[in-house]
Amino acid sequence: MITNVYPEAILPPRPAQVILLMAQKDIGPAAARLGILFALPIEAHAFEQRVRDTVEYQASNLVISEGTCNQQAVLWTISGIGRQAATNAAQLLVSGHRPDALISVGFAGGLSPELKHNTVVIPETLLCKNNERIGLPMAGSRFNWPISLSVTRETTLVTVDAVVDSSQKKSDLRGETNADLVDMESAAVALVARENRIGFLAIRAISDTSEETLPPEVTTLSQPQSSMHRLGAVLAAITRRPRAVTDLWTLWEQSLRCSRSLADQLEEITQMVH
Repeated sequence: MITNVYPEAILPPRPAQVILLMAQKDIGPAAARLGILFALPIEAHAFEQRVRDTVEYQASNLVISEGTCNQQAVLWTISGIGRQAATNAAQLLVSGHRPDALISVGFAGGLSPELKHNTVVIPETLLCKNNERIGLPMAGSRFNWPISLSVTRETTLVTVDAVVDSSQKKSDLRGETNADLVDMESAAVALVARENRIGFLAIRAISDTSEETLPPEVTTLSQPQSSMHRLGAVLAAITRRPRAVTDLWTLWEQSLRCSRSLADQLEEITQMVH
């Protein structure tokens, strides 16, 4: 799974937005129907370019954005990597904006050899801690996903706590869980959705296949840090290993393609729900 190894400054500018301040306990604006959670700015990048009338709210240490896509109201945030970050962001989104459903969107590492680069997967099963399995998509008390929504049959997504960065680790995880792809956030978001009796769906694009071993810098650069610290870490990595330039640039290009594919899928879903 690709992690955020580049400073956010590399991304093209986002559309003009209004910035408002909102306390964490404030209810905020009228609830949007779909709440979308990304872990990384690059995962959200293509989707953000397609949303109209965007407004941003500063909530705690996160920015929550709201707008329309295909005339469907959407709200989203970039949580950061990992279960705890995803849990915090999902709870904030639910308590402040009361969406009818949450969608965990982002990149995933392939565990099944059949999943190739940029394949978009809507998994049928989510594997959580303690081997708990959740069937997807998950309906809410007042929300059902449209029957036209097509999940990727017989696919299981497993959420883990550390980057699965080598082909051997992917093979081992596949053997232990029989999962087809891996991420670090979806199970956390699903549990928040279930606790609040709202819908849940996961959408993942394969950023690295089961046969790939990620560059050694990825694990270090994926740790929580500011953009400036991440830039410094990238420069240090390049100094130590000049080939890192090529490897990291390849990851960046793959990330952009995956981001566009995720945006395409989100657009389809907003058309179905609207």
